[in-house]
Amino acid sequence: MKKITFLFLIMAATLSFAQNAPIDFETGGHGAAWTWTVFENATNPPLEIIANPDASGINTSATVAKFTALQAGQPWAGVESAHGSTDLGPFVLDASNSTIKIMVWKPVISDVGIKLVAAGGWSQPEIKVANTLVNQWEELTFDFSAYVNPPGSEGQLDQIVIFPDFQGRTQDNIIYFDNISFHPAGGTPPGG
Repeated sequence: MKKITFLFLIMAATLSFAQNAPIDFETGGHGAAWTWTVFENATNPPLEIIANPDASGINTSATVAKFTALQAGQPWAGVESAHGSTDLGPFVLDASNSTIKIMVWKPVISDVGIKLVAAGGWSQPEIKVANTLVNQWEELTFDFSAYVNPPGSEGQLDQIVIFPDFQGRTQDNIIYFDNISFHPAGGTPPGG
């Protein structure tokens, strides 16, 4: 009986960290087939998964996400993955995954925000980081090491929310993003 209980605990611990990452939008990878919902963006044009329009510099991958931030949209217009195990999947935020990196290509300088949400809707405020380059790929780093996990009654974190152009706009802005990855605190990937 002890062996069965021990085996069950190992399986439960393994299943509790089922994060589907990195989010690379490639065929056979994570993100391209997810259920992305655009919000607060006037007519809410859908997130598009397209061929990389500028496969150069730090991002030569084949496929990226395209977000059209409308002038009529709210400054906090964004896109979110679905809750549950089919998109990001449930996970515990800890020292092994609390640095999140994302590659962005933007025509303007503005904040990019990332927020993590639990199955019950619990979340902490988004973290915002501004890009420093325009019309080329740049990798932004978000430090979630000071954030805590949701109370048990809310379930585990299982959704990512991205605010690609967190600002008031005087025009429509097309933003591309790609290669969202989770790294240990401090940002260095395992073996890196």
